[in-house]
Amino acid sequence: MTKTDIRISSAIAIAGLACASPALAQNTTGDPAEAGESDNMLGEIVVTAQRREQRADDVGVTINVLTGSDLKAAGTQSVVDLAAITPNVQIKNVLANSVVNVSIRGIGLNDYAANNNPAAGMYVDNVYLVSPAMLSFGLFDVDRVEVLKGPQGDLYGRNTTAGAVNIISRKPSATTDIMLEAGYGTYDSWHLEGAIGGALTSTLTARFALQTVQQESGPQTNYVTGNRIGKVDRTNGRLQLQWDPSDSFNLLLNVHKGYDRSDVTLYKADNILTTEEDAFAGQPRVSGAGVDPYMELESTGTSLTANWSVSPDVTLTSISAYEHFTRLHVEDTDGTSLAYLDATYDNNIDQYSQEMRLAYQGDALNFIGGIFYSHDKVKTRDTFFSPDLLPLFGLPGLDTIGNTYRQRTDAYAAFMHAEWTFAPNLTLIGGLRYTEEDKTFDQATTFLCTAGACSDLFAPVSNDYSTSNVSGKIGLNYQAGDRTLIYASVSRGFKSGGFQGQLTFDPTVLQPFGDEKLTAYELGLKTRLFPNFQLNAAIFNYDYSDAQFYGPLFDSPVGVLFGIANVGDARVTGIEADARWRPTAGLDLRFGAGWIDTEVTKSVVAGVTEGSDLPNSPRLTLNGRVKYEWALSDRTDADITLSGNYQSRVRFDVVRNPAEAVEGGYVLVNGEVGLSFADHWRASIWVKNIFDRLYRTQALNTSVGWTSQYGAPRTAGFNLSYSF
Repeated sequence: MTKTDIRISSAIAIAGLACASPALAQNTTGDPAEAGESDNMLGEIVVTAQRREQRADDVGVTINVLTGSDLKAAGTQSVVDLAAITPNVQIKNVLANSVVNVSIRGIGLNDYAANNNPAAGMYVDNVYLVSPAMLSFGLFDVDRVEVLKGPQGDLYGRNTTAGAVNIISRKPSATTDIMLEAGYGTYDSWHLEGAIGGALTSTLTARFALQTVQQESGPQTNYVTGNRIGKVDRTNGRLQLQWDPSDSFNLLLNVHKGYDRSDVTLYKADNILTTEEDAFAGQPRVSGAGVDPYMELESTGTSLTANWSVSPDVTLTSISAYEHFTRLHVEDTDGTSLAYLDATYDNNIDQYSQEMRLAYQGDALNFIGGIFYSHDKVKTRDTFFSPDLLPLFGLPGLDTIGNTYRQRTDAYAAFMHAEWTFAPNLTLIGGLRYTEEDKTFDQATTFLCTAGACSDLFAPVSNDYSTSNVSGKIGLNYQAGDRTLIYASVSRGFKSGGFQGQLTFDPTVLQPFGDEKLTAYELGLKTRLFPNFQLNAAIFNYDYSDAQFYGPLFDSPVGVLFGIANVGDARVTGIEADARWRPTAGLDLRFGAGWIDTEVTKSVVAGVTEGSDLPNSPRLTLNGRVKYEWALSDRTDADITLSGNYQSRVRFDVVRNPAEAVEGGYVLVNGEVGLSFADHWRASIWVKNIFDRLYRTQALNTSVGWTSQYGAPRTAGFNLSYSF
């Protein structure tokens, strides 16, 4: 760490200018009184990280929990925003703004192909989403988000070498609940969000939630068309029905649908084939595109969860789910008016999953066992309109190049997890999961076109990949006091191999790559030192083998091509901590810090150098929030919040160690002032990125040079909400 980093880090720690530290969320309803909070006393939060309700302080896992009120306070609108409020977590858009990568403690998959699974499992209402293309959704009517760190090889299992992110929506209840919110901000942006829930009959409850986000323009300018880029048109809805015919049985139906027809972010290019964009080199938010890019995303899904209490101690749970997702993403990758790489990504994804769990809760033993099955199909056609590029590489007369494929996956698993309190204050934890995956990758080819007439460059490839794996965990919890837990664990997870879904001229690279494995050793502490102060901390070490890296691994007639392969082994060592302190009534302080050291210890490919840091793994991350509330009158309260986050230097790509892929450290600071009145109303004004910090979120190497993406500039607005 440089001296500058240390000074910045110290300043943030002293000033507390960071987003909400997630390990200690207020409650699951947003009302401190319901969480048992009064004056400066901290309340409780209940989580389901281990598939049963537990007090967060009693879970021997490093878990960051954000309630719906925490997300509102941090201005969280999408999955990407979660990174700013969780230490040692990186979440970013890999390809413009429609493919999301999640890295936890340096472990992630920086791939934009729709067929490869994330290294951190993303679960929405207990349903695993198979593709990174499905993760760019908005967050609305959220009860809480649970970020589990480290491999989750028993209860979650599939593709969780990095960890798991659980997004849990508010559930129906018999109590009538109404929430409405409207807001307006920079770039003529506005949003409406609402939810209503309550009892329909004595046994049937419902909750309906809807959100729409609209924005007329944005921070970028297309110098070719003169148009402002940044339009947002996103709407999501969710209906939940819960039927409780008896005390021992209930059904929860979740039906959801959404679309996103927003602009696609422009790439800021340093194009090696033209000097056209050089005139705007000093203007990072001015870029070129032959046409204004756009996307059309649509998602539809449903799940049915059944819980049957067979006896007071035994519960049987079934979760059946189906998701359908389509994506049309049109962009100008080369960042100029010329047609070098005008890309269209067309994906169609269907997934079905079924999980059955049997849980036993006794005085000294808790047990969960079950089976899991899923099937998913991904169909892709990627097209690159390149009439100005292909002739430069000896392919005259051609105007378009592209690739197609279909991938079908069947996954089967059986798992068990047990916690046995074998002595006072000592609990032994063990879990195992056996997984089989079968993947079929077919209809895979590269095609060349002239004036709409296309022909395959090579005969369509068809390959199969099958794998089986045993993963799991063993741990020990020591309850040193009612509010102090010391835990140690060894856990192992794996991410299955598969096929690279990128454009290639060589069909031999469409052979499968293998599984990656990660073994984690962790020691942690959760303690409430005082009724108004909580501290959580963990130290960990990872052995990471057969790591799957994505990057410019393959050469081709049109320059370097991106792909994915097993590149070797790595290690990760780190420590993280978070704290919450309420020194006096109305003052709430939250802080989080994470430090990691990563290194490639063995390389089996020429492009990856031993000793390199892992991508998307800044050595230091800090976050926190300072909020003060006070009464203006009997029915009027005011509050002010300062928040922000810091991350040190990060490398987006370690393949060939390009200097262009390194971004320096930066601080982001946010603020909000609110007024609550008449018992049910709240008005607030907010500013994000107060100091208008310019920073890159991604750098991508293409056949025409490097392109960059930048984070949002300073924005401001106001919100008005009503709850009953």
